[in-house]
This record gives sequence, C-alpha cells and structure tokens, in this order.
Amino acid sequence: MKKVLIAILGLLTLAAASSFATQTRTLVMGENDMIMVDDYNIFRFPGRVNNYPNLALGEFSDDEMYNFGITWQFNEENPWVLGTFVSYYPQFGPVNFDGFDMADFDYYGYPWFNYWYEYDAAPGNVDELSSDYPRRMHIIYGRKLGGHNFGFSAEVVRASWEAQEDSGAVWPSDIAPKQSFNQYTFGLGLTEGTSGKWDVGLSFMTGGWTNEAPNGDKINEPSGFMDMSLNGRYFWVRNPKVTLVPHAMVGIGKRGVEFMNDPDSTNDNVKAEWSGMMFDLGMGMNYTPAPNILAVVDFGFSRESQKGKFSGDGLAADEKGEHKESYFVFPYLKLGFEGEVFNWMDIRAGGYTTLWSNVEKIESDFVVDQKWNTPSMETYFGFGFNWGKLYLDTYTDPEMLLRGLNFISGDQNDGFNMNWQVSMVYEMF
Repeated sequence: MKKVLIAILGLLTLAAASSFATQTRTLVMGENDMIMVDDYNIFRFPGRVNNYPNLALGEFSDDEMYNFGITWQFNEENPWVLGTFVSYYPQFGPVNFDGFDMADFDYYGYPWFNYWYEYDAAPGNVDELSSDYPRRMHIIYGRKLGGHNFGFSAEVVRASWEAQEDSGAVWPSDIAPKQSFNQYTFGLGLTEGTSGKWDVGLSFMTGGWTNEAPNGDKINEPSGFMDMSLNGRYFWVRNPKVTLVPHAMVGIGKRGVEFMNDPDSTNDNVKAEWSGMMFDLGMGMNYTPAPNILAVVDFGFSRESQKGKFSGDGLAADEKGEHKESYFVFPYLKLGFEGEVFNWMDIRAGGYTTLWSNVEKIESDFVVDQKWNTPSMETYFGFGFNWGKLYLDTYTDPEMLLRGLNFISGDQNDGFNMNWQVSMVYEMF
C-alpha cells in the first residue's frame, strides 16, 4: 500500500519517495493534499520536488483535464532535480474571482455587460490559424540550500487564435480578428531538509491578453491581473501513530478590464476592477492505527472576499459603484481513509462538509444586498493499484458497486463512467 510513514521524530520519513500520492488520491481522501505527504505537493511546495526524483507522473480525467510530467535527477555528488510538465485544461482564460471571463473571449462562453461577440466569417478566402485551448508548460527546479530543500517553479499558460480574410471581389473589406491570453506563475518553496517536518511555499501569478475586433480595433485590455499566495504547514509528531498538521494559507489578488472599442457601443469607456483576499487556517491529523492503514482529518475555517469597482460613460447610473462579496466557512471538516485490500490494491473514501456556518454575503450599490447560509458537502470513492513500479489511483463512480464492472469501455451508455479521474506514477529507477 502507498502509505505515509509516520513515526517518532527520530525516524520521521515524511518526505520519503516511497510514499507516493497523486491529485486523484488526495482528492478522493477528502481534498486533503494540504495535510498529506505526497508528490502532488510539489505544485504547492516546490521544495518537495527534491524528494521525488525520477518519476513519470500523469493525471487524466473525463472532463478533458490532462497533465503529464517527468522529474529528473542530475549530479550524483550534489544532486538537483528538474520537474517538467505539460498540461491541457479546456476553457481556461482571464477570469475574475467569480470565474467570469473578463476578455469577452467568445470561445470561453461568458458574456460581459450584455455583450456577446461572435466572428461570422464573410464569403471569401479565409486563412484561419487557431487554437482555442490553452497550452501549459510547468518547470520545477530543486536542490539543497543551507541544509534545507529549496524549490523554484515557473509555469506558462498561453491560448490564442487569429483569422485573416482576403475579400477579393466578393466582399467589400478585409477582416482580421485576433485574441490571445497568457499567464505566468512563479513559485518559491523551502522544506526542512532532515525530516521534512515543515514546508513553506510562495506563489506569484501575472498575465494579460489581447482582444482585437475584425477591423483591428482593440476591444478591451487588462487593468491589473495578478495573484499572490503564501502557504505553510508543520508536521507535529505526537507518537508513532498520530501526527498533527497545523497549516495556514493567505492570498491576495487584483483583476481588472477596460473597454474602449466594444462592438456594443454602450460598453465603450467602461472599467471594472476587482480586488480579492482569502485566508485558511486549520489543524489536520494523520493517523496510522495499523500497518497499511491511513486515516486523515482536517478541521478549520476559511474566508474569501472580493470587491468590484465599476465606472465609465458606458454604464448607467445604477450600474456604477462598488460590489462586495464574501464567503465565510466555519468550520469545515475533511475526512479521508485508505486501507489495503490486497497487496496490489487499496480502497479509499473521503468527504468534505461545512458544519455550522457557510455564509455568502453580497453588498452592492446596484444589486439587492443578500446573505445566504447554505451547507456544502462532497463525498468521494476510489481505488489504488500498484504493480511493481507502477501506481494507479482512481476517482471511481460509486454506481459501479451497484451496476457491476464494465471492463471493456467503463461506460454503461447512460451517463455512468467507471472512473471520473485516474492518476499514474511510475518509478523510473
């Protein structure tokens, strides 16, 4: 079983490369990647990449999310590790904190201020060079620094398309619409070098876009686009079976857009800017009551808030002003369990719930003020398989237990899929 090795402090091996986990595994175990030791943490804490050299890693899901990478180790005497990843995520673009597209990219599917622009090619000779889906490349570099494990990460995301039409004698004008999006994320991480009992990670994101109408006019442009976050956790070993994991996260961000040549003229000279803040504070626990059994629990609270400011001649008086939203959870509870069934298969289950207060609040100059207190809950089920150096983790539809297995396709042709997500880890050495 892919177990986390929790022992007394002198035997602590929290960062052992034999303790593999993936996005799928930590998701199924109650979305508990913050308190579990796993290779997926290299994206949150880049310093952890030093503990996972020479791996092939893959994440695949039925909503067209794909991620594949390899971690390489160089220099035997003073080793350093390089992680290289390529990913595919559909419908990824410049969004505000609510998830709405700020750039009016029609292929992302969100209108803005009642504006919806679609390019309808006129008759003629069309030369279209397009790629509606973002390309993502991620590199993580790690090495020893002052006795600790240091990591640096850099991620680049780009999506773009453009079209050119030569009208000739068929149409009175040439057109050339163009859209593009780019995002850059940089991270720094430091992990305690002896036993891996603490991690710190810092992340900074910035980016921008271009959005040009068929006549070449700029439709809109960014007015601020950045995020910054800080994560930290500590593994406090109480006895060979119990390790407590206090953790904290804080983040800030700014997003904005300014319209200047909107095809819908009512939106000309419109500016919208958002600022956001979030924090999360919790206490987790890893519990190993017996060999090849792991239970995890995380208990804490979180708050997210954002403020939007809307101005410009293109807005009516009742559309201008500030709009504030906040989301407060106190407390949340995350649970996860895995246990060995056979020496080549584990079973896993987990869940997330909010207990007493799950409050969403809206205060606005142009929308009715609202306050909602609604519960939230998710449950998960899956398996872990290991054959030699190969590990596979699944996020499985529980309907499989009721309907039986379909080993050929995994699909019952009525919306039931055997697995929603699968992760792979292969030890190259």
